[in-house]
Amino acid sequence: MIIATHSGSFHADEVTACVIFKLLDATTKIIRSRDPEELEKADYVIDVSGKFDLQKHFDHHPAEFNLSRSNGIRYATAGLIWDRFGRELLELIRRCLPNPDEISDTVINKAWKTIDRNIMQYTDLTDNGQLDSYTRSLCSLNQSEENQVYANLNRFYMHIPVVPYLVAMQNDLNGTEETQYQNFIETVDSLKVLYKKLFINTLTNARDEEKVLKSYDGSEILRLDDKLPWFEAVLNNWNCFEKCRIAIYPDHKKKGYRIQSLPGSQSSRFKNRCGAPTAWRGKELEELNRIIGIKSATFVHKTGFTGGALTREDIEIMAKLWLEGSEP
Repeated sequence: MIIATHSGSFHADEVTACVIFKLLDATTKIIRSRDPEELEKADYVIDVSGKFDLQKHFDHHPAEFNLSRSNGIRYATAGLIWDRFGRELLELIRRCLPNPDEISDTVINKAWKTIDRNIMQYTDLTDNGQLDSYTRSLCSLNQSEENQVYANLNRFYMHIPVVPYLVAMQNDLNGTEETQYQNFIETVDSLKVLYKKLFINTLTNARDEEKVLKSYDGSEILRLDDKLPWFEAVLNNWNCFEKCRIAIYPDHKKKGYRIQSLPGSQSSRFKNRCGAPTAWRGKELEELNRIIGIKSATFVHKTGFTGGALTREDIEIMAKLWLEGSEP
């Protein structure tokens, strides 16, 4: 497979698109040019050419291009290629994983949406110049003081080393075309390693998230028999866990079981919906067991967000008393 994109400076959206193609076919070759004849030698032409038939040509720059997601985020090259080839790539990854039959089409679609939301949409926003206006619309700013807070945060976020920033820093603006080509390929290869693992984990997490949802009975306690990504399942299915306050699950690292508060907010992982009783916080082993009245408790974190015990019986007792004595 041959992919063509523009020469000169490169950005996260076409780099990400090339990563997707490389993961689909490791023998993919990349052309960087602005010569129309050279570009047309490729199987797919991305981020250049002024054409967007969405079959061979994927250029979001023409003035008449107006494809957007339902949330208003316009497509750039990363999103276009993910929209067209993302499910195919996840299907390819599924076939390489242990127990591929556990990963249903529903799971693949959930993983595809998660990757679009968490990776591709932000990449597109930073490329199409829409990031500032989109985030402003989310903030619903009304007063000058609110605008100043937004401006301060925006300056801070502009220098966080997210993928678009990291990619931009791989350019050598004074380098030759050959230097830039080498920089481009090295950046694609580096991101290929990171994104492959990200895609695998997102796919398996989507599978395990379905297991979490099936395990929850609608009560105040989420009980799990395996270590699953329950925290993300709660954040991604917030309304389903409206009544739930704590989770208990196996602790394979320390052996035994863990108990943990659900997050109190979708916007903060460090707010407790149901913190441990104050008298338990920061206590361990004998002292903690004496306070609770059990035998195998191991610890309660000083912030009250989590704790542990060696037996299922004791973790269930901790959960009951935790709910009764919970404090902010």
